[in-house]
Amino acid sequence: MNTENHQRQTWLLLLLAINIFASILHYTDNFLFFKNYPGLGTNPHVVYIAWLILTPFGLAGYRQYRKGNFWTAYLCLCIYSMTSIGGLAHYLFASMWSFSWKMNALIWFEALAGITLLSFTIYSSLLLKEWRQTKLLN
Repeated sequence: MNTENHQRQTWLLLLLAINIFASILHYTDNFLFFKNYPGLGTNPHVVYIAWLILTPFGLAGYRQYRKGNFWTAYLCLCIYSMTSIGGLAHYLFASMWSFSWKMNALIWFEALAGITLLSFTIYSSLLLKEWRQTKLLN
């Protein structure tokens, strides 16, 4: 396997792991302390179910990237990273000051993790143009 390709796969795996870790922390806090999060009018189980539905997009993106199916990988990774960045939507319902320090930290940790994953995806697709390769030659 090409060393550069292996390094990019390792970076993607690391960024994805950080995203999943951040989302586990945020979604778990959101689920356990649902009533403390301003503006959430749904059932706390929706939070748990959303995590179960959205996380496979990140995992599928990594798997497709490893296989060299770049456009599918980019789509899945963009969807997953946007859901992490989407945690900032909490601030559409209440000001930052309405949330505890812990809640703000978890929201921003997940959002920043999503931004780094999206940055990797943009870098891979627009600058490296990895999609021009047919396969990564594992």
